Amino acid sequence: MAKDPSKTEKATPRRRQKAREEGQVLKSQDVPIAATLLMMFLVLIFYIPFASDKLIAYFRYSFSQCNNVFYPSFFILTGKIFLILTLVVMVPLLVSGIASNVLQFGFIFSTKAIQPKLDMINPIKGLGRLFSMKTFFETFRNVLKLTVAIVVAYYTVKPIFPEIFSMFTFSINQQAYFIMKYTLILILAFGLFSIPIAGIDFFYRRWEYEENLKMTKQEVKEEYKQQEGHPLIKSAIRKKQREIAMRRMMAEVPKADVVITNPEHYAVALKYERKKMVAPTVVAKGVDEIALRIKEIAREHNVPIVENPPLARTLYESCDVGDTIPEELYVAIARILAKIYRRRKL
Repeated sequence: MAKDPSKTEKATPRRRQKAREEGQVLKSQDVPIAATLLMMFLVLIFYIPFASDKLIAYFRYSFSQCNNVFYPSFFILTGKIFLILTLVVMVPLLVSGIASNVLQFGFIFSTKAIQPKLDMINPIKGLGRLFSMKTFFETFRNVLKLTVAIVVAYYTVKPIFPEIFSMFTFSINQQAYFIMKYTLILILAFGLFSIPIAGIDFFYRRWEYEENLKMTKQEVKEEYKQQEGHPLIKSAIRKKQREIAMRRMMAEVPKADVVITNPEHYAVALKYERKKMVAPTVVAKGVDEIALRIKEIAREHNVPIVENPPLARTLYESCDVGDTIPEELYVAIARILAKIYRRRKL
């Protein structure tokens, strides 16, 4: 269960990512052990004949070159043989160990997991961890696995006890064959035994991992606030954005060709440039106080103001700032602009 009873919520993606960055991942130590044992069995099946041929050839050469064993070439040959025999075994085992871990939690690089923590050297907390239920459970689990492993080894080796006691009467080749054969059998037995152990341990670790990642309702709310922003901060940002947009809109009013009003509640400023625009465009609009401000700026810059309540309301409801006017209003707006252009010429 979760350490804190109040942690009832499943971990969020952000919580999982943060745990991963800190090196906390789902990991079962028994999975790499099972993979390594089975890989070792497969490798040794092919490795033993290969290694035997290499060693026999090496010793034959060594005995035939007794007078040259101190020459650099002999040491180079010895090192080469040792390297080949070592790499043939170590590389597959290393690959299986890495692959079994990568399949569990993917590729990860984090230095936080190895950074020193003061809590780890605190003797009081250390005693608490030593006598915790988790420690007792891990100890019991390991003792149980060791006991079962001993039982498996015993019943695997028991049938060959008579042969073991009479092995000293065998030839060297027979002894080598006997040892290699039953070593492979023992490794295979441990490998097969470790598969269900690894499966059980993996699912337990996954359950434990999910429980440890659980969050309280308050933690979920706080994380949401951090990601989405605190409501007050978001409100302030929106207010600031509205103020900026308002200043930009008001800056366009002096450039307008006409402001059409309700006359009290609505005001819509239009601009038309024949060479750049296909139709007149709304550069500012507003109601009540904003409408009054638009009209004030229009008067200050001698922008014509035309009172036409139905047209002003229609423009306000059908257009946003930056939109061109609807086609059905072309004629009405054209008549207004034509009158304004004639007055300018007079």
